[in-house]
Amino acid sequence: MKLLRILQKCGLKQGSILLSCLLFMLASSTLFAQTTMYSSVSPEFPNGLHAKYLRYIADKMAMELDIMPMPFARRIRALRQGKIDLMVGMQKENASSDDIIYIFPAYEKLRHSFFVLQNSQQKLTRFEDLNEMTIGVTIHAKYYKHFQEQQNLALIAVSTLKQKVDLLLKGRIDTFIHYQESTEPYLKKHDLDNKVILASYQPTENHEYYVTISEKSRLFPYQEKLRSILEKALENGDFEQIRNAHYAL
Repeated sequence: MKLLRILQKCGLKQGSILLSCLLFMLASSTLFAQTTMYSSVSPEFPNGLHAKYLRYIADKMAMELDIMPMPFARRIRALRQGKIDLMVGMQKENASSDDIIYIFPAYEKLRHSFFVLQNSQQKLTRFEDLNEMTIGVTIHAKYYKHFQEQQNLALIAVSTLKQKVDLLLKGRIDTFIHYQESTEPYLKKHDLDNKVILASYQPTENHEYYVTISEKSRLFPYQEKLRSILEKALENGDFEQIRNAHYAL
């Protein structure tokens, strides 16, 4: 009512006043909507590492976070259509379309590594040795090209690093492949770094992961802010701290 009286004193007629109020309410509603960042993660890891990265980014953007779990292909479609605003965990080869925008720099660089029991280190000294082994992998994960191309490897797919380590300790698998940067803190935390060690054979590829938006994302005008957040986070080691804390649980 105060706003109504102020507008009347300014000489605005009631119709104009109503229109002004509607425009004000619309602007306020739009501003409020933009304080929520919509994203998505795998349904299998609704509270996993990616969700923690997203919470960090949303916090730095001073936004609330709404996560809608969905499979990877649906996430990319939703990003392109503007149904979600941002994704993490994207590699450059995941999508080549120009409507996917990669925010540089990469927020993390990881290496897939093979781990074995301490007394079995020399059982895996070359790639061909994997043909005689049972290998623990992560469900739906993509690994380096030569490994992905092999059709006859004996694989056991699980959801977590803990499951891989437990299977190895119980002798149900001979080796597992996982990010070295995640596995080593986990093993150290659980006093297993003398029992489970790096195999002699290791891939040489590193993987770079990016924050991505699209041309239809409501964060499209804020690319420089996102870039600044990533640069500062890398300088402070924030993503590494989040990762280490996550896998130390």
